[in-house]
Amino acid sequence: MTLKKKIAISFSIAFSILFGIAMLIIYYASVDFRNDQFRQRLVDKLDYISHYIANTPSFDRESYKTYFQDIEDGLFYEDVIILDKHKKLIFSTVKDKTITWNQAIINRLDNEKRIFYKQDQYEILGKYYLINKQAYYLLVKAQDYSGNEKLDHLAIVLTILFLLSTLLIWIFSYNLILRLLHPLDRLKKDITQINASKLTNPVKYGGNTDEIAVLTQAFNTMLKRLSSAFESQKEFNSSASHELRTPLARMSFQLENLRHQQQLDEDVSHVLDNIAKETLHLSEVTNSLMLLSKFDSATLQTTYQEERIDEIIFTAYEKVAKAFPDLQLDFSIKGIADPKLTLVCSTQLIEIAFVNLFKNAALYSYHPEVSVVIHESSTQLKVLVTNHGAALSSTDQKRIFDAFSRGENAAETTGSGLGLRIVKRIMDSHQASVEYKANTQHSSHTFTLRFPKSTTENSDPLPIQ
Repeated sequence: MTLKKKIAISFSIAFSILFGIAMLIIYYASVDFRNDQFRQRLVDKLDYISHYIANTPSFDRESYKTYFQDIEDGLFYEDVIILDKHKKLIFSTVKDKTITWNQAIINRLDNEKRIFYKQDQYEILGKYYLINKQAYYLLVKAQDYSGNEKLDHLAIVLTILFLLSTLLIWIFSYNLILRLLHPLDRLKKDITQINASKLTNPVKYGGNTDEIAVLTQAFNTMLKRLSSAFESQKEFNSSASHELRTPLARMSFQLENLRHQQQLDEDVSHVLDNIAKETLHLSEVTNSLMLLSKFDSATLQTTYQEERIDEIIFTAYEKVAKAFPDLQLDFSIKGIADPKLTLVCSTQLIEIAFVNLFKNAALYSYHPEVSVVIHESSTQLKVLVTNHGAALSSTDQKRIFDAFSRGENAAETTGSGLGLRIVKRIMDSHQASVEYKANTQHSSHTFTLRFPKSTTENSDPLPIQ
């Protein structure tokens, strides 16, 4: 999850929680207010009834209706019960049904004087009065239809308001964070585009004092230091390799002249052969270091062209065969019926890659033989280079493409340990891949090179039967 999404989600969740708490506070505050208001109306009702009793010694239904006909108390489904000092019913507004009351509540009125409680959808208030020196127990039962309806309406409004506000704040917060962090996205884009050839290009940012500006300045400072160190390393590798090539070439030429002199005895000739091999090895190491330095500094700008992979393979094999004349090549093509075998690449670099693979096969195989199989499809060219030789340990297999890495099977063979590393770098420069797989049962070593290709054919090619 990206940083802006985390910030937007965290902000939205925090707002939703706070807004939800505020909505709950408003709702329950309204509930308490409604309860207090309705209780006060019940109290006022009982106070009116007490005045009615005091002013009407012999009260009945007709006088009760007359007395309260002009009083608007807003009570729905109202019932009134009046008990005397012996807690016996002396008046009730209930019609056509059995009159009941909670005797325990009546008994509690002797001490508590006023009790409020709920029964189903009704709210009941009981109160003790002393009227004209006579004790009375008054009960009023009613529904707050209007108040409950308002609370239900308030709950719906608050719920809709909460959902809409939450949705809007989520959309608003994400777009706000997206806008605020847009410079960070630009910075990330600029950083990801930096490679070895762009170390001297600073990252640009329009802000002056914010945190992203400080981060950009720190990154540019680091970039300058890296560029300086990288250029120093590149210059040293290039200069050292270049300076070594000339004396090495002279040494090889002079040694070749000495070896062809007839008056040399066998021991001296053998020593000269060893020196020539070591000189050749040192020359190969120098050339490999120089090639790696060019890759690292990205100064090797080759114009890629459409080339045939089979021609490159045969050219590479011919070069290796001059040094290893016993090396045999088994070549085959598989895949579609009409293979083109073309890819856009640098002939020089791909040729170097196959030369290194063939030299690796010639040096470390039981028999000087290498198998090359090309599989062509509509999306890629796959080349399998296989030889048979001593098995590698699991540790050696993991670091086979590392620079200066040599396996246990190369203890008696001269080499720099850079050949397969160069193959890997060449494949990476072509957005291609190389993989190594060993088959211990058949003592085989297979390098799989995959080259992506774009096809313009209108129909899918037919596979070879």
